[in-house]
Amino acid sequence: MRSFGTVVVLVALASQSVLAQAPDSSRHDKTFLTRRDLGLAAIAVGATALLSHYDVDIARASRDSQYQRSGLTSFSQHVSKVNETTLTAAGIIFYGVGRLTKAATLTDVALHATESVVLASVVSQVIRGPLGRARPYVTNDTDQYNFSFGGGFRRGDAGFRRRAFPSIHTSSGVAVATVLSMELHRRHPTATPFVAPVLFAAGVLPGLVRIQLNQHWASDVAAGAFMGAFAGYKVVSYSHDHPNNWFDRTLLRVSVSASETGGMNVGFSPF
Repeated sequence: MRSFGTVVVLVALASQSVLAQAPDSSRHDKTFLTRRDLGLAAIAVGATALLSHYDVDIARASRDSQYQRSGLTSFSQHVSKVNETTLTAAGIIFYGVGRLTKAATLTDVALHATESVVLASVVSQVIRGPLGRARPYVTNDTDQYNFSFGGGFRRGDAGFRRRAFPSIHTSSGVAVATVLSMELHRRHPTATPFVAPVLFAAGVLPGLVRIQLNQHWASDVAAGAFMGAFAGYKVVSYSHDHPNNWFDRTLLRVSVSASETGGMNVGFSPF
C-alpha cells in the first residue's frame, strides 16, 4: 500500500541521516541540545505537516478489507504490544544481566537504549498531552486536524482518545533501533548497512500496525519516528562524547555480585 510505503521511506531517510552523522567523531557537542537540533526539528515539523495532508486518505486506505483480515489484525495486535513499557523493561533486564555477567558492551548498550526510550516517551507525552489530537477512530477517519488543548490530560478513555500525536509506540521502537545501529557502527561499521535497515524496519513496525488498528494517523508515526531517532542519536553521541556524564558515571559503574547468603550485593561508584 502506498500509504505505508510513504511512512517507511520517511523513516528510512531519517535513519540514514542519523547513521550518516554517527561516524563523525571529530565533532563533539558541548551541550546535549544545540542550535543544529532546532533546524532538524523544524525540518521534521515541516515534513510531518506535509504528510498530515494525506492522513485521511491513508487512514481510509488502511481500513480496506484486504488490510483488515483477521490474521493481519491479530498480527498487528501482537506487534502493538511492543511499546515503551515492554522496551524499557527489556532494557532494564539486559542492563541487569550485563552487570551480573560483567559484560561492559551489553551494559553500555542496554543503558543507552533504556535512556533513549525514556527520553523519547517523556518528550512525546509532554507534546501530546497539551495538543489533544484525536485518534482516527474518534473522528471516523474524517478529521486529522481535530485538536483539543489539554485533551490528552483527561482521565481514562477520554484522555487516551486524544493522545494520538506523536506515536510513542514508534518513538520507542525507533529509539532502540537508533541506539543499536549506532552502537553497532562504533564496533562493527562494516555490518551497519546490512543490520541497520532490519533494526529500523523492526523499530517502526509497532507504529505502522497502529495505523492498521486505526489508533494513529500516518503523521503521528512519522513524528514518532523522528522523536525516536533524535532521542537515540542524542543519547549515544552525548554519552560517548562525555563518558563522565552523571548517568554513565553512576550506572555504568554499578557493581552487582552474589552474596554469601544467596542474595545480591549492589554497589555504586559514582567517582
